[in-house]
Amino acid sequence: MFKFGRATRESAIKELTTIFKESDSAIVAKFKNIDVNRIQRLRKPLKSAPAKFKVVKNSMARIAAKNAKFESLVPLFEDTCAVTFCSQDGFLNASKIFVNFSKENEGFKICGGCFAGEFVSSDKIKELATLPTKEVLIARVAGGMKSPITGLVGVLNNLVSGFVRVVDQISKKKT
Repeated sequence: MFKFGRATRESAIKELTTIFKESDSAIVAKFKNIDVNRIQRLRKPLKSAPAKFKVVKNSMARIAAKNAKFESLVPLFEDTCAVTFCSQDGFLNASKIFVNFSKENEGFKICGGCFAGEFVSSDKIKELATLPTKEVLIARVAGGMKSPITGLVGVLNNLVSGFVRVVDQISKKKT
């Protein structure tokens, strides 16, 4: 088994702390009995989220999380853990990817996360994963704003068409 020397350990903690500090949010997951190929399939969609997926050594992750003001995540680092680091914008996409992956892989469990400095439970992450994307929400709002205007145009068009038909009928009766 590979052992970390003091310098290597300190370097790894420093790197992990830097990644924590550069990220607004993070999601912690535990996994068992998942082969490397499946983990690689998880990494691909996370890159487009954009999110950074890292399997961590728990003792180092605890120290790095404390150093970077992510103390709420410290109790989650038990067993074999991985952390996904992301911006606030990428949190929703990353949570969707994690939830879908956990449905397909029984040994993958979402433990919780931190969004904009606030702890988020695994249940809340699963709930967030069901929300539509930002683009879909914007489209729904735009559609909702357009709907009354479209209805008004339809009513006005029917009034004008009805008026034209009435005038046409009157002119036909007079001739």
